[in-house]
Amino acid sequence: MNKIQTLTLFVLLHLTSIFAFFPERIIAATSKGHWMAITFLFAVELGILWVYLKALSLAPGKTVIDICREAMGTWITRLIMLPFMAFLIIELVMLTYYQAVEIKVVLLQRTPVAAISALFVMLCMYGAWKGLVVMVRASLGWIFLFMPFILFSMFISIRNFRFDYIFPLWDADLSFLFRSDFYVGTVIFAGFLFLGMTATKTKIGFGKAAAAVGIVYLFAIASVYIPLLIFGQETVLHLQYPMLMASDTIDLEWVVFDWLPSFYVVSSSGLGVIKVSVLLWMLVAILQRLFAPVVNRRWILSVVSILLYLACLWIPNSGTLNSYLYVNSYFCLYTTIGFPVIVYFAARQRRKKVGG
Repeated sequence: MNKIQTLTLFVLLHLTSIFAFFPERIIAATSKGHWMAITFLFAVELGILWVYLKALSLAPGKTVIDICREAMGTWITRLIMLPFMAFLIIELVMLTYYQAVEIKVVLLQRTPVAAISALFVMLCMYGAWKGLVVMVRASLGWIFLFMPFILFSMFISIRNFRFDYIFPLWDADLSFLFRSDFYVGTVIFAGFLFLGMTATKTKIGFGKAAAAVGIVYLFAIASVYIPLLIFGQETVLHLQYPMLMASDTIDLEWVVFDWLPSFYVVSSSGLGVIKVSVLLWMLVAILQRLFAPVVNRRWILSVVSILLYLACLWIPNSGTLNSYLYVNSYFCLYTTIGFPVIVYFAARQRRKKVGG
């Protein structure tokens, strides 16, 4: 598992959240100066990423679970990880249901969501079964397989831009800070959490990680402004899949698929598989390390996958999914901002104990 593979997975995990939830949340959070909200989020992520990587550098070869347990004990570590686990569970359910519905709407209109969810969960379970190292190594192939289709679907929409929709460019009141949708957008931060879940002495420098965040930032800007410049704020605000609808505005008879959104859905679903697989692996690793050390990890994975599938069947509609997004924003803020700070101080405390 080398740095290039790790950073590639880092980028892919961020992109999955961007294509799934990010544009709708940012567009709902503000009606002007959308770039300001996006830039603010990524500036915060850079700060938290520095803290997280610094904590890991203080304890090379240790996972965040090891760091917290050695500094604070097993029971306190369990309490610290509970909101983390709640975030992972809700995120898994939302991503799985979202991807299943998107596949049904575009590709398999006559197939029940239950059948699509079952296949999706099985693919993700297989990825988690193989382990994080295999998923990291597969990330390079994944990016070459799916990213060209996503880039094509995004850039072909430029021909329908109305650049006057970009105004106003400035939000002097920073109104997005007072909207709950803005904080739902912090889900993109979760793309760096896996870095602390595997014991490795391969150090990811902040400079390279920041460059990867810069790439993700460009995609985040594009994911918001492409539908915005096509439909305008008043229209795009009511679209459930703005990027998907943006690609549907182009009619190209020479494309292999006669409907361009097929490219986008197949590619974004492929990214969804790898992110859900990683989140599943992380959740199972926490359960096995802290709560059920004597139980085989694959048995835990099997049970969690079944529960994930049943939870997806329990969601009645997309409106319910949106309510879970708002609830999960609280757990997300803790997991992506509070938890890295806790790990940092735990790493410093552990180092003092080892040094003493």
